[in-house]
Amino acid sequence: MRLYAKKKLLSWTQDFSIMNEQDEIVYTAKGQHDLLGRRKLRILDTNGNELAFIKQRAAAFSTTMDVSVNGYETLTIRKKMLSFRPTYLIEGEDWIVRGNFLNYEYTIEDGSGRIVAEISKQFFQWRDTFGIDIIDESANVAHVIAIVMAIHTDMQEGNTTAATSAIL
Repeated sequence: MRLYAKKKLLSWTQDFSIMNEQDEIVYTAKGQHDLLGRRKLRILDTNGNELAFIKQRAAAFSTTMDVSVNGYETLTIRKKMLSFRPTYLIEGEDWIVRGNFLNYEYTIEDGSGRIVAEISKQFFQWRDTFGIDIIDESANVAHVIAIVMAIHTDMQEGNTTAATSAIL
């Protein structure tokens, strides 16, 4: 399954339209901040039903975000800080996200190293666009989209640890 996430024009928060190969909007991602500056994202279907809710933990040593589906926490996305190559660990799916975060080229892999999804940022447009290629057809699409949006938001919000580590 191939999807494209395009940032909405004039959006101060992380608002994206997620489209299929026919350029039809199939999901939207709406970002916001709470009073303490923590990030929150909602993944919605075309009817406005919430598929996933992502929120940043307040007092975590490294970037940590929790993903809830249908009101139940299903994933925790945690940036692994003390490694040579930056990675994000996905608890709840036994996935790991690794690659070149500085250039927005990375993969989501399962515990045995098989690629679940490949993500690439396309620089040919003047607003943010991501290609999300879900290779494992049994993967939860809402989980993949939530992970991609959380990592993008982490990188855009000034958390450059991953980018800085990639240069070392």
